[in-house]
Amino acid sequence: MLKKMNLPNKLTMLRIILVPILILILTVTAENFENIEESLLDKYNEKTKSVSTEEVANVKVWGMTKSKIEGISDLYYPVVGTAALVVFLVAAITDFLDGRISRKANIVTKFGKIMDPLADKLLVSAGFIMLTGLGVIPAIITAIVVFRDFFVNALRMFGSDNSKDLAAGLSGKIKTLFQMLTITFALLSFILVKGAGMGAFIETSIDMNVIQLAVNVLMTVTALFTVGTTIWSFVDYFKRFKEDIDVVN
Repeated sequence: MLKKMNLPNKLTMLRIILVPILILILTVTAENFENIEESLLDKYNEKTKSVSTEEVANVKVWGMTKSKIEGISDLYYPVVGTAALVVFLVAAITDFLDGRISRKANIVTKFGKIMDPLADKLLVSAGFIMLTGLGVIPAIITAIVVFRDFFVNALRMFGSDNSKDLAAGLSGKIKTLFQMLTITFALLSFILVKGAGMGAFIETSIDMNVIQLAVNVLMTVTALFTVGTTIWSFVDYFKRFKEDIDVVN
């Protein structure tokens, strides 16, 4: 099937495939890293029982000394966050590329018209839901984003049945931009500020350097703009729906 697809549709499929990968990465917990560390320390302690005091410093498990093993739990935020960020950015780039290629080559297919917006919604919804579960983004923001996407998708399906194309307008494009920026800065905040959530820069108990502060502020600002543009996009779609589509029939 993929061989017969044009390039924009292949990029759309790649974005869809990356969504479950993003979800799986963000389901890894700090406890998983702690369990690995504890297991390796147990193996290390077993090994050191049979060696002399002078040889203890040279004992390694999986090529790691005791000091490195004890640092595994600290790798949770940078490893999981960076992996998730890379996957998300690759998916976001495919969104930019498939739209650009489609417009430049004037490639329009039924598959693309249906699956491209679906891929965007899956990616954004997955990002917001997982980051809410990690305590980075408030649940109310995720609820607004997911509600808008489900409702607008229903409007577009209804419009399609009535031979009306409710294509993405300016409000939808700006909304998507801020949603993508919010997820990007949220993942950066997860990495740099060890899972600190929106507005963490206000809390005096959290010590941040300039970069950490900037990232957390940017996440908070873009998240607020996401709420505003998502509501704007919802109202815009609803107005266009009322004007263009006959709900009686």
